[in-house]
Amino acid sequence: MQFILAVLLLVSLLSGTEDKKEAAAGTDDWRQSPAFTIPKPGPEGTPMPYGLIGSKNKFAIVDGLVQADTNNKQLLHLWGDTPEEVRWLLDKKVEVIGTSRETGEQVTAFEGMTQIQNDDPVKEPREYVESVGYLKLPTKGLWKLDAYIDGKPKGSIVIEVQDKPRQQ
Repeated sequence: MQFILAVLLLVSLLSGTEDKKEAAAGTDDWRQSPAFTIPKPGPEGTPMPYGLIGSKNKFAIVDGLVQADTNNKQLLHLWGDTPEEVRWLLDKKVEVIGTSRETGEQVTAFEGMTQIQNDDPVKEPREYVESVGYLKLPTKGLWKLDAYIDGKPKGSIVIEVQDKPRQQ
């Protein structure tokens, strides 16, 4: 009888540990964030579709290949709810924390500063700010990316990270 109680207690403790890992990961929905497009000016200034992945009107990255253990050049897009908030977002520190679904490992995946979009520096009101830099995640698999601007949460997305190609 004591053995059965000990086993039940152990199972309960182990399942609690998994629950904490899931809570630490901050999400129980590990579906990859959707792709969408926004208009950006092309070479002649005419709007062209620009592919992003993430949370439309919150936080998104360029929709492209992200490789493990590689400096992936990336352009983050961060929206404000109002023109005033977008102005506040300008020239702020951006940090993205990545959390692996597979291991629960957390890393600082991106650091940079916000800037205005390149399409029209005098266009008001601005809809979003950008931050260019390198996104680096150590392993393949699903990763949750939590964006922070000056330490304040700005949004979360889930992306699929691919293996780095082997050198021949």
